[in-house]
Amino acid sequence: MTGQLVATNGIELWAELQGNGRMTVLLLGGADASMDRWPESFVTELLDREYSVLRVEHRDSGRSTKISPDEPYRLEDMALDVVGVLDAFGITHAVDVVGYSMGGAIAQLLALDYASRVRSLTLIATTPGLGDDRLPFAADWFVDKMSERLFAPPPRTFDDRVEWTVDLYRMLAGSRFPFDEARQRALAAAEVTRGWYPESGHGIASNASRSRLDRLHEIDFSALVVHGTEDPVYAVEHAEALARELPDAELRVIDGLGHEIPEAFGAELAVMVAHHLDPPERPARPEGSN
Repeated sequence: MTGQLVATNGIELWAELQGNGRMTVLLLGGADASMDRWPESFVTELLDREYSVLRVEHRDSGRSTKISPDEPYRLEDMALDVVGVLDAFGITHAVDVVGYSMGGAIAQLLALDYASRVRSLTLIATTPGLGDDRLPFAADWFVDKMSERLFAPPPRTFDDRVEWTVDLYRMLAGSRFPFDEARQRALAAAEVTRGWYPESGHGIASNASRSRLDRLHEIDFSALVVHGTEDPVYAVEHAEALARELPDAELRVIDGLGHEIPEAFGAELAVMVAHHLDPPERPARPEGSN
């Protein structure tokens, strides 16, 4: 595994490359999340299937550069950040991009604006356009909870920050998989230690960026769309819109999954991704069959 800070687009991003596979799978995580949020079972399964895995921590998260709140940016800037990471690792071939939540939005922009760098898309718990009036808003209860968090005093101590983060991921979880309190607490502690940054511009970037819904027809390679029925951030209609407007898309709706990729779902998700990237060959039809 090679991990390093990469100079790109005037900033530095932390990125780690694992494996020496025949194809590279690029993982783009959600807002404010470190690369450790990708389940170990998911990454391990991809490595075992002989893919290389490149994980990137966006600006304003993890070990990457933190941007002043006085310098707003858009998702388009973050897509350009990722192109610079590919260049820094000498990855000139097209990669298979897996994006979760905000990372899924950035993945769409990579496919639209840097099509030669992308071979396929996997879009998990994401949207073609935050704030697009043609798509439903977040669940009312979730909006209320997030508003309470926004106007509450920021957590000051290490323990309070860990609890704040765990509470967020508890809200995002669905009913299909038990909430893994111990794992979530460990991940939160690692994130607080490495890159606590409440001034993150990810929310502003997502809201300031234009909807991609009317451009999706420009994407001419295959896409896998994975979405949970209990996602409180993006209702399943967001996934249906992606699958409908992308010219070559498969939609997998997971009953009871929230806005999450839990460890218990990691290996199953990796199998879905692998089958999307390398579809099993269909058996030959017997002679004389119709």
